[in-house]
Parts: sequence; structure tokens; C-alpha cells
Amino acid sequence: GQTQYDLVDFAHYSDIFYSFKQNSKNPGSTEAIFQTPMYDWWMGSGWSLGPQFVPSILANETNGVVFCPTANYVNYYGMANGLPLKDPDSGFDEEYPWRDRDPRFYTDITYDGLQVIENTAKFTSEQKEKEIQYANLYTGGNYRDIKNESRTGYLLHKYTPLVVNGFDEGLRDYGDALTIQVSWMRLSDIYLMYAESVANGYGSPTSVVNGYSLTALDAVNKIRNRAGVEGVADKYAGSLDGFMSELRRERAVELAYEGHRFNDLRRWLLLTESPYTIKTSQEFDRVELDKKDPTQSRVANFREEVIVTRNFSEKHYWMPLKVSDVNIYPELYQNPGW
Repeated sequence: GQTQYDLVDFAHYSDIFYSFKQNSKNPGSTEAIFQTPMYDWWMGSGWSLGPQFVPSILANETNGVVFCPTANYVNYYGMANGLPLKDPDSGFDEEYPWRDRDPRFYTDITYDGLQVIENTAKFTSEQKEKEIQYANLYTGGNYRDIKNESRTGYLLHKYTPLVVNGFDEGLRDYGDALTIQVSWMRLSDIYLMYAESVANGYGSPTSVVNGYSLTALDAVNKIRNRAGVEGVADKYAGSLDGFMSELRRERAVELAYEGHRFNDLRRWLLLTESPYTIKTSQEFDRVELDKKDPTQSRVANFREEVIVTRNFSEKHYWMPLKVSDVNIYPELYQNPGW
């Protein structure tokens, strides 16, 4: 039947995650189902959540905490043709790595060469010389200071419009009323949970539940189509294993940085498995910057380097219980490994 919930059209995709110059309007639009109680505007503002998405060079001040997507995670954002980067038919080109990507790559990820500052009037002569209006995220670029900028070669703007910086609109501007909201559950998550449960419960990506016409494959493609991405390719849709590999990637992209990934990896029993334990940076040299269309910029020596390997073991599928609780009586044991 008809409900008040509906997928937000992609032209208004950011309405799910933030509002800006809208009198502190709570984000979420028609897609949010469960959200954190918003006690006041400050919680999701440029004074609270906002600064972690704006590096020091963009904020024109030292922030101390910067959110940098890892390269291994950004790799989940495949191509607009629906194929993963490593698929031989995807068309991904390491010389032009920002070209023809999943449109959500461009709504979420700040990549090398993207113009992130419009107003250069406030620039010092040094800032003008270094052209910091462009995200200089290549290896050795001035956006790659490990302490204050990006250590991975990427930044995130899923929760903040690019104009929120220390030169354009300003990060800490009450009048602009930047308001960020990360929903606990939203409609696209429901479609993807439906797809996962139906495919595994009935054994096929083309399975349906009695009383419904939507197949597991249809549900994933509904989310992809909203973003302008082609559906799951036949080569992956023909088996449960192939479909699940694409569904896991779809959850990574659609629900990126919304707090689902750790629990997803636990549910799939992949938390302890390589390559999920490895976090990487994107290293490359900038060859040619296309300032008008940075998706067409050319790079060289495109490679990944390991930043850290998580030493997870079986015990990390469970949380430790408080020692004071497990000592209440002998039959209450601590979780395995803790």
C-alpha cells in the first residue's frame, strides 16, 4: 500500500543527509525512517559535526580531526555502467580514474583536482600560488598533510556542501544553518535488506516473496537506477554468490559512512577476512589537471599503499561484557576471547 516513504530523486539526494540555508530544516526528506533525536540545531551544525568533513587547508584554520575515506573503500564506487572497477569490462582506466564513475562517487567523494573553493578573494599570495581552490590530493599535494588534511588521497563531502569552507560560505556561520543528520534507517536500506534476505532465503537473485512481485535483483536495481547506475550485470545476477558480491558492494556505496559497515561485515562473517582488514591510501602523480572537468584529469603511477592492517580475530564478532556483570554469578560467562 501507499506510505509516506519514497526514494528521494537523485537531484535532491543531499536532502537525505544535510540541509543548508533552510532554517535548520531536519534532513531526511521522504526517505528517513528512524533518526537520532535532534535536540537542537547545534548537534549537526558547522560547530559540531561539520568540521570533521572540512580539512584545515579548506577551513583556513587548524581543525585537528579530518574524515578521510580510505582508498580500499572508495574502490567500491564502481563505474556508471554498473560494473566494479576490477571487472575487465568495466572500462576503468588508471590514467583517468575519476572518469565515468558511479554518480554517487561525485556526490560523496572529494577527489584530486575538484574545485572546492569558489571565492579566491580572501587568498593570501601563498594560497594563490599553491592554487588551493583545487583539491590537490595527489601524492605530495598540499591536501595530503597527514596531520591536518588527507592521509588517504580522498575527502568526504556527502554531509557538507562544497561551499562550506573558510573562504566561501564559512564553516561556522549560524545564518547558513548547516544541519547534518545521519539516519539510523532509511528506505534504500530497507530495499537492500529485502534483497539480501530474499536472495538468501529463497536461493536466487530472481526470487520473490509470496504476495510481492519485487525480486531481490529488482530491489538492488531500484537503488542503482535512482542514482543513474546500470543494474547488476548478468554475469553477477546469474548466481547467488555473484549477486551477493554486488549486493555487498551496493550497500557499501549507497550507505557509505552511515554507520552500517561494521555490522554488515560482522553479519557476513567477513570482519576478520582479507582484504576487509586492510586500510589503504591512494597514491598517484598528477599529469594533467582539467580545471573545467576534473573527471577528465590524467594521472600516473596510480597505486595503493597499506596504511594499517586490522588485527581482528573471532572474538571481535562479539563485544566484551562488563567484568562487573560477568562476576555476578558463576554461570554468566564472558564472551569468547575476552
